Amino acid sequence: MKKTLRIMILTVLLILPAVFILQGCKKTADRIETTPGEIEEDEPVSEAAEPVNEENAETQDNTMLNVESADAVSYSAIPVHEKEEEPEPSVVNDDEENVLKTDDGKVIVDLILFMGQSNMAGTGGNAEYAPKVEQDHGYEFRAISDPTRLYPITEPFGINENVSGAIEDAAIGKKGSMVSSFANKYYELTGVPIVAVSASSGGRDTDFWMRDNVVADFSERYKRAQVWLESNNYYIRKQYVVWLQGESDAGDGLTTEQYNQNMDNIIRPLFIAGLQKVFMVTPGRTISVKYFFDNIVYAQINMCRTSGYYALATTVLNSVSTEYMVDEFHYNQSVLNVVGEESAESVAYYTLNKKEKCLYNYRDENVYIPEGFEYTEDEKKVEAVNHNENGDFVRY
Repeated sequence: MKKTLRIMILTVLLILPAVFILQGCKKTADRIETTPGEIEEDEPVSEAAEPVNEENAETQDNTMLNVESADAVSYSAIPVHEKEEEPEPSVVNDDEENVLKTDDGKVIVDLILFMGQSNMAGTGGNAEYAPKVEQDHGYEFRAISDPTRLYPITEPFGINENVSGAIEDAAIGKKGSMVSSFANKYYELTGVPIVAVSASSGGRDTDFWMRDNVVADFSERYKRAQVWLESNNYYIRKQYVVWLQGESDAGDGLTTEQYNQNMDNIIRPLFIAGLQKVFMVTPGRTISVKYFFDNIVYAQINMCRTSGYYALATTVLNSVSTEYMVDEFHYNQSVLNVVGEESAESVAYYTLNKKEKCLYNYRDENVYIPEGFEYTEDEKKVEAVNHNENGDFVRY
């Protein structure tokens, strides 16, 4: 009898831990099935993200940040050829609607997130002097204020795309941007409209852009655009970021190495979500000090030269005369229009040729030739354009 009792007790002791383990596995599986922060296909995209503020920033669960392990190789260390791209679909030109479509009827667009600080936002701009974007030549997806449709691109671009405590600007910070001129030039060169998403906030350094609640904000904007387009008969052909930022980091005295590391941390979740390239517009100058931003300018040029995940869009801001600046840090609309056009030329060249564009480096007054690509002698012949004297830059 005692022996039987001992056997029964031993059996219970062996079974109970297994039961607890199975229950724990089930709870873990339940958590994995619905990842916080993700938009489900059947979830109304019109519901904007709950505003994030400084008080609750620490409690925000940004699951995208945890996709890669802490010891993963940084993106700047990964050769670009290791990143696989989906083959592009067959294209049909719909003459009636004057748009390009896939062979199964989806409208082809390129998704571009415009990120940065005040010169990206357009603090010195003027909507009156920005070019008009023709119908179907470019769209804005308002991921925060109305993520239920596409809008024509108008200036001031992204004026209402604000999340309290994260990516936000007062209305005075957005007066007219580079985006309209970018959209026009990009469509002229590629025949494909962009879908532009605003993610700019004035006076912000890379420490701000690495905050969990800020990463969650721009990642959500990007995800909402992807989901809405894919759910409404659009085919996203290319996915890029145009980045104009660094003035605040220069003021902070950030080193090249630290800026590079910060940028990798910022853009990593976007690459995980499908981003293909970050195109950098280098800062220019202040009215008082011509080379005030040099540490960041050279950090960005070096990143574009050595990493397949960054590409140089333009250095034209290094050529601007102070008479076309509206204050110590900001450029007027005629300058922003040229920045938009030159950036679009670089992005379109990459889209059409699958290699980065040779550019004139206005900081060092020489030709910038990207590494890792083969170029003809004609492609390497790039001359400076004197926008200060040819009428492109205008005083208002």
